[in-house]
Amino acid sequence: MHRINRRDFLRYSGFAGFSLLTGGIGAILEGCTIHSTKTPKSFVTPLIVPDTAGPLALYKPDSENFKIEAGTAKLKIVNEKESLLNVYKIKHQEKTLINPTILVQKGQELRVTLENGLSEDTIIHWHGLMVEDKMDGHPAYAIKPGERYEYKFKVKNRGGTYWYHPHPENLTAKQAYKGLAGILLVEDEEELQLRQSLELELGKNDIPLVIQDKRFDQAGNILYNPDDMEKIMGFHGNKVLVNLTLNPLLKVAKKFYRFRILNGSNARIYCLSLHSEQRRDFIPIYLIGTDGGLLDKPYKINKFFISPGERADILVDFTSFNTGEELFFKSLAFDPMDNEDAENMDNMGMQHDSLKAGEEINILKIVIHRETEKTFKIPQNLSSLKPINIKDSLTRKFRLSFTGKQWQINGQTFNISQFPVIVKKHSKEIWEIANDKKSMPHPMHLHGFMFQVLQRLNSPKQVQDLAIDQSGRTAMDLGWKDTVLIWPGETVRIAIDFTHDFTGDQVYLFHCHNLEHEDLGMMLNLKVKE
Repeated sequence: MHRINRRDFLRYSGFAGFSLLTGGIGAILEGCTIHSTKTPKSFVTPLIVPDTAGPLALYKPDSENFKIEAGTAKLKIVNEKESLLNVYKIKHQEKTLINPTILVQKGQELRVTLENGLSEDTIIHWHGLMVEDKMDGHPAYAIKPGERYEYKFKVKNRGGTYWYHPHPENLTAKQAYKGLAGILLVEDEEELQLRQSLELELGKNDIPLVIQDKRFDQAGNILYNPDDMEKIMGFHGNKVLVNLTLNPLLKVAKKFYRFRILNGSNARIYCLSLHSEQRRDFIPIYLIGTDGGLLDKPYKINKFFISPGERADILVDFTSFNTGEELFFKSLAFDPMDNEDAENMDNMGMQHDSLKAGEEINILKIVIHRETEKTFKIPQNLSSLKPINIKDSLTRKFRLSFTGKQWQINGQTFNISQFPVIVKKHSKEIWEIANDKKSMPHPMHLHGFMFQVLQRLNSPKQVQDLAIDQSGRTAMDLGWKDTVLIWPGETVRIAIDFTHDFTGDQVYLFHCHNLEHEDLGMMLNLKVKE
C-alpha cells in the first residue's frame, strides 16, 4: 500500500527546509498493541466531572432564553500555573459556568444568544444536531467581536451525546484548540430507560470524557502556532487532557459506569482500550452508542478507533475488581498512516515537542475505590434502529486527495459562495467516499443530517481486525453517525436521508474534522433544494 509521506509533502508543497511535526517515525505497528504496562505515578489529579459550578458544570436550560459568551478565562492546568483559555461561559445563579455540559430534552425549544467576547469572528456549530441552516453555525453567519447571534430551534435528535464548538472560516482550528468546546446531552425515553435500569447518575457513574491534546508554553498558556507542515498534517499537542484535566485520576465504585467519550482534539486519532495494570490484560467494554445515540444492543469490544469529532458511548463493569486495583484508559500504539518514510530524516529539522501520532498514550487512571451492594445486568435491547431505505437511491462519489499545498474533496476546496453538492429535499442517497492511497486518515463530518455506514472497502489490516460483519464495518460504524473515519486507500459507503421539515433551500457543510484540514479548505457547501 502506498501512502503519502513527509518527503512527498515537502516535495509537493515546496516546504523543503521547514521543520516537521508529529510522529510515526518510530517502528510502524500492524495494529493496536500494548508495548508498555508501567503505571505512571503522575496520574493523581482528580478528574473534573460535571458538577454545579466551574469547568464542564451541568446546565439544564428552561424555556427562557439563555446566553453563551465566547470569551476567555484562566484555569489551573499545568503545574498549578494559570492557563489562559478561550471558553464558553454561561452565568447561572450567580455562578459562571465554563464550557458547561448542557442537558436538554428531545422536543425542547432552545433560545440561545451567543455573545462574541473574543477579538475575532466566531459562531457556534451544534455538532450533530439536525437544525435549520441558519441555526447550524455555517461560517457565513459568523459574527464580529462585540456582536450577538440569536439561535432558536427545537431539539429533534434522539437521545445521545452531541457537542458544540466554533465554526468561523479559517479560525475553527485555532479557537477549538484554545478551548472552545462543550458537551450537549439530549435525553429521550430510551435514554431514561437505560439510566433507570443501571441507576446511572450524570457526574457520578455517567461521565462525559472530552479528550484533547494540547501544547503549552512556559507560562502554562495553550500554544497554537502551526507551521506550514503542521497545517497540512494537523496540529498535535504534547499533553493529553481529559475534561481539561492533566494526568487525571478517577476513583470508582464496584458497579457499572457509563463513559460518553468525545474526541475533541484537532487532529489526533486515538485507539482506545481499558487495561488492568495488575492483570496485564484488556478489560471488556460495551459499546452502547455512537454519534447519534444508542445502538440496538451492547457490543462487547476490547478497543476502538475514535477520530476528531466522533463520540463513543460505553459501559464498563467494575464489579469484579478488587478494591485498590488500578486500570488505565489508554490509546494503544497503531500505524497512523500519515507517513512511512523514516530514512534520511535526521537533518530535516524534526520537532520533538509533540507526542507522536499513533504512539501509546495513557489517558485516564481509574482506581477501584469502594464496594457497592447492588448488582445489575446490561439491558440487551437498547434502541430500535431502522435502516434507511436505499432502494433506487442515487450513488454520489467523493474523492479525498492532496494536490499542491491543499487537501481537496473532488478536486475542490471551500468557497463560501459556491455549492458543488446539490441534493433534493426528501431524497435518499448513497455516498461513496474514497480516500487516495497516497494520503492520510480523514474524519469526514456532515452537517444537518445523520447517516448510516453501509460498507468499508480496502481497509487497512488494523481496521479489518476490528470488523464485526461482512461489510467490513467496525462497532464504531453502527447506529446513526455524523462523522466517519476514512483511512488511506479505503472507501466508505454511507446512506443519507435528506428529509427535513424546514422551509426553503438549506445550506450545510461536508468537511474533514481534522480542523487544520478544514481551515485549509477541505470543506464543501451542501445545498438541499426545496
